[in-house]
Amino acid sequence: MQFASWSKGRKILIGILVGVMLTGLLVLFGFASSRAILTSTTSADAAVSETAQPSPTAKTWTLTVDYTPPTEAPAPLITFRADPQHPMPENELLTLGEAFSLCGTVYSNRNLTAVTVSVSCAHNVQPPYPYRQTVNLSGLNTASYSLTDPVGEGKSLSERVDFSAFKVGVHTLKIVASCDGMKSVEIYRCKFYVASEEWETITEENFTDSYPEALKFFGDKERFLYRYQWVNGRYILADPAWEAEYITTIQGYPDASPWLVHVDAVPYFEKAFDYLETTYLRVHGSNGDTGILPAAALITEYNGCYVSRFTSSLKSISHHTFGTAVDVNASMEPNKNVPENKALIADDVKQHLVYNGLVTTDDVTYYDFTYDGTYAPDPNGVPQTCVNYLLYELGFFRAGFDWAHYYRSTSDGMHFCLSEFVTYSHDHKEQGLRKVYVYCEPMRLSEQQIAALPTAYILTPAPATPEPSAAASSSPGATRAPGKRP
Repeated sequence: MQFASWSKGRKILIGILVGVMLTGLLVLFGFASSRAILTSTTSADAAVSETAQPSPTAKTWTLTVDYTPPTEAPAPLITFRADPQHPMPENELLTLGEAFSLCGTVYSNRNLTAVTVSVSCAHNVQPPYPYRQTVNLSGLNTASYSLTDPVGEGKSLSERVDFSAFKVGVHTLKIVASCDGMKSVEIYRCKFYVASEEWETITEENFTDSYPEALKFFGDKERFLYRYQWVNGRYILADPAWEAEYITTIQGYPDASPWLVHVDAVPYFEKAFDYLETTYLRVHGSNGDTGILPAAALITEYNGCYVSRFTSSLKSISHHTFGTAVDVNASMEPNKNVPENKALIADDVKQHLVYNGLVTTDDVTYYDFTYDGTYAPDPNGVPQTCVNYLLYELGFFRAGFDWAHYYRSTSDGMHFCLSEFVTYSHDHKEQGLRKVYVYCEPMRLSEQQIAALPTAYILTPAPATPEPSAAASSSPGATRAPGKRP
């Protein structure tokens, strides 16, 4: 009797142990959000193992694991949708003191934390600029915000932005927003104008001695004598209607920079670009050896074409006002507009830069120069005193530009111009610096030839079309892409 009891107890103990082991296996397979399902079948419908076949009458266990991997949350995204019934002030001309309501909605796939409107005025940093208004949305658990919804103090963002406080000038409005997981990001930008009802007009008296040249270049007074209002210092606001009709965007240098120019000046700039792209040079001597490089590589800094302003005298108009002049490489000391640079550039070019003529190497013809001076080089190795001279000699001069190094009493070496009077010519017996009198045909090299040049400089392909100016371009120059040779 005792033996039977012991045998029965042993069976119960073994059953318990087997049950515990099976439960442990089920828990193990069910870890990390998995679901384990244990089913009993006969050999007729049992899952067959790859390594062993069950007997015809054996009972097998099939363990099915259902695992759902965790899903990643989408990256934070913020967008702005304008109200088509009440559009933003894009390219609008607002009257000085006029109120304006901002309409539109900011959307996000996460809770918004803040929305900010900022407004700046070109060439004016006096109060109220820079202008900034913000609504704090933290803790409101909202993924959208209308600019007209009151928040916090009971005022909407539209009500907080006081357009009547803005001064005369060209303004840029930006909307910036942030949400959970994302810091501030710009989601909208537009340009608008503020002007009073009183306009002045550029007249012949605003020219020192360049009016005949300007009239000859433009042919029609309406193409350059436009209405304006004072903004700050010597800067003015051009009539937006004139600007829209006559100012366009072309792609220049470096890195396909957008250049704003007068539509009448486009063919001249296009011709200069073509010369600079297809003309090669080399400068070697005391500063090392530049190798063979295209003349366009010498434009390492673009400093502006069209800028509405007078000269520092506040009486004479700058020809940047018409989009017929360009400044390049302005940070180089020899190119700054100071009288002493007149002698500095003239001496270095005349006395230390020698033109050796045209040389052909590996089917590439280039203008060869030797330099024995000591002035610091530009990024290409060309002496800074000679950089803009070479740009003028090999490109801008051939395209019909004048060079402000030849002003009467100063040298403005950064400045190449079309519609103004410059005292001396490139061929002037005493002041002129011209060295090249015979030009070769443009060298339209393949990309393989360009890549093989000793100087590893390849013209940068044009990027996506830059943000346009207020001008609505109808000029073929607006689609030009430097670096794309015909």
